[in-house]
Amino acid sequence: MSKKNTAATIATIVVAVLAIATTLFLLYQTSQQQIQDNQYNYVPSDEINEEMNMNAVTLIKNNCEVFRIYLQYGLPHQAEPYNNVPEDGYYTVKSDSYKTISDIETLVNSTFVEKEAKRILTNINGDNVAVYAEETDDDGNKGIGLDVSMVDENGRFKSIDYNYTWSNAKFMLHPKSNTECDIIVELNPAEETSSADNTSSGSDSSNTKKVTANMLKVNGEWRLQKLAY
Repeated sequence: MSKKNTAATIATIVVAVLAIATTLFLLYQTSQQQIQDNQYNYVPSDEINEEMNMNAVTLIKNNCEVFRIYLQYGLPHQAEPYNNVPEDGYYTVKSDSYKTISDIETLVNSTFVEKEAKRILTNINGDNVAVYAEETDDDGNKGIGLDVSMVDENGRFKSIDYNYTWSNAKFMLHPKSNTECDIIVELNPAEETSSADNTSSGSDSSNTKKVTANMLKVNGEWRLQKLAY
């Protein structure tokens, strides 16, 4: 029997840094092609393929944003007077994009399945400590607090050791059924993306990292099963 052709999509994520810890993603689809693969032999209709395409772009963008604010850069926070540790256990977040905890919850809940969203919001580091929580100032205004355990002695967000960048990342869709699709994301080493030489000569594929995100359709909405990085 001949192998079935699987509809796949390659997309590129272009990152434009607007300010410290602030990134704007511009995603665009660059091409569609037919590939042969023993593992993925499901062929979706054109309508389903387009639906997967559109949702994958949004979900991968959101996945990267959640990774940024929870594990890589954090949200900008306000230092205490004399660099003291805040008495209530939270540094006040000062962000143009996220004003209340519901802004973060909306991002996470619209990107991941319920179980994963809860893990990210309440226990992403496995220590049963929520990175962000609701904070109320002296005037009763609601805001976002960053847990003190996430800030080092120099007042910086405690990021994980991560040597890859989502700038210019490519991803390919591998549909498995009408309600499930793997997304293979190819990341470049962080130190290589700023090199002009790499732009002209092409990056070494042996140095790239591939991660797999699994996209599921749950109650009519597409969500990622796990945070991918």
